Amino acid sequence: MTNAQKTLDEATSAHQRYLLKPSKEDLTLAINGYIETIKENPQQTSAYYHLATLLHKNGQIGLESAIEQCTKAVSINPEDANAHMYLGYFLSLNQEFDRAKNEFRQAIKLNPSMGRTRLVLALTMLEKIKTLKSKSELNDYTNALYYGVTGGLMSIFDTTGIKLLVKNIKEDINFIKQNILGSIFEKIKDEKRAYNIYLSTVDNSKKSIKLYEKMAHIAIKKNRHDIALDCLNNVVILSNNDPSKIINAIEYIEAHQEDKVDELIDYYTLLANKYPEFSKCYYELGHLYLKKSEKINALSAFKLALKYDKNNPYYQNSLAYTYVQLEQYDSAIELYKKALETNPNDEWSSVVAQALAAIYHQIKGNSTAAISMLENALHLTKNKSQIYEAIADIYYDIEDLDNALEYYQMSLEEDTKNPKIYSRLAMVYWEQDLIEKSIIFYSKALELDPGYDIAYNNLGVVFLDGLGDASRAIEYFKNAIEINPNYTLACFNLARSYEAEGEKIQAAKQYQKALNLNKEKEELDTQMIEERLYKLFET
Repeated sequence: MTNAQKTLDEATSAHQRYLLKPSKEDLTLAINGYIETIKENPQQTSAYYHLATLLHKNGQIGLESAIEQCTKAVSINPEDANAHMYLGYFLSLNQEFDRAKNEFRQAIKLNPSMGRTRLVLALTMLEKIKTLKSKSELNDYTNALYYGVTGGLMSIFDTTGIKLLVKNIKEDINFIKQNILGSIFEKIKDEKRAYNIYLSTVDNSKKSIKLYEKMAHIAIKKNRHDIALDCLNNVVILSNNDPSKIINAIEYIEAHQEDKVDELIDYYTLLANKYPEFSKCYYELGHLYLKKSEKINALSAFKLALKYDKNNPYYQNSLAYTYVQLEQYDSAIELYKKALETNPNDEWSSVVAQALAAIYHQIKGNSTAAISMLENALHLTKNKSQIYEAIADIYYDIEDLDNALEYYQMSLEEDTKNPKIYSRLAMVYWEQDLIEKSIIFYSKALELDPGYDIAYNNLGVVFLDGLGDASRAIEYFKNAIEINPNYTLACFNLARSYEAEGEKIQAAKQYQKALNLNKEKEELDTQMIEERLYKLFET
């Protein structure tokens, strides 16, 4: 007897003992023995498929690796019926049913008396019917019945097979018993005990999927969301990334744990691997990457979405937005235009048109194109106030105050409770030297929003520079700073008011505060602040 054969026999004995009565010692002996056999004799096919079985059962390798090991055994000895049987078994677990069926039939052809192969083939065909809802169900059922009956008869003379069958029946009976027991405790609202029963029963086989789903359901009811997510993740793994299980996990996270962005990315990636042309996966991935500020990854994801659905306006819009984030404005403009050409929904298209108008105005400096785009947006929406306001802002920026006033008034007619529009109108009246109107509209803005710091500051400016009333102005600037302590301009204006009142010490403190704040945000000209500060104490 060669050393390789002796090692194989010892590994096989340990393997059989482990199957009948699992022990860590026998498991280790079997695994190490098979590995050593392969090293000493790489042509020993049985070592490959037995090793694959042990490593997979104990979660040390995945299905792809197990299939690879068994495929190698078949390539070494195509006449080994067991090699074909084990390869068929792992292919069936991977839901490659047609390939599995071919391997089982080859095994039966090589050894017609193999009862176990016939039984496993029968189960595979039944699983195929259940999983794929096969159109040839009657034919599959007939074949499954034939192989099941003949396999059962032949297994009578298979001593090892009988021992394993008895062991599996005992395991299945215990599994069913615990499942029923857990369900009973669930019905009487003792979820904790039900959960513990399920937990003690689960293993690394597909039959545990239902138990993990039940455990997840209990965990969700108890708001134990991390536990629920772990259970659903196990479901995905045990189902070999079944798309329906992945989708269940995604829906759960989106409903209960939206902050789990990395987990969502992982699940959508798994789904995309299953369905490479499913564009929605890439679209969702793009938005998830944007949440993480991973702009390049988002760009790639949205491009893939468009690759498989090139005329989808929603994908075009999202990719355009990503280009804006990357400051690639020309590309963004082209995509926004394409999205608008499709116009799947007027209200949605109105928002896209406003985004495009913002680029024209703020980036390209083309106020005419921006206004034209906003005018088009007006025809697409019932909510016109915001668009009127945006048009008015552009007119104000290009110092066309008459048109700015007209559009702010139109915006106000649509939204009479908007403090921002009252403040904008007050600003235009101030520019037109209509001081009393400016005060009325700033006051109305503050009446609607007492926490509107900008309106307090601007109203202070009206009293200080328009009416020369520094005392009244001081109160408004103080209100603005109380609301926003880091308001640089309000501090500067408060300093000017104190200076006008002759309170140099107070003025100096506020100028210094404005200087300190300005170092961070640079809202004002630092030299201007310094000059006013130093001028306070000139003789």
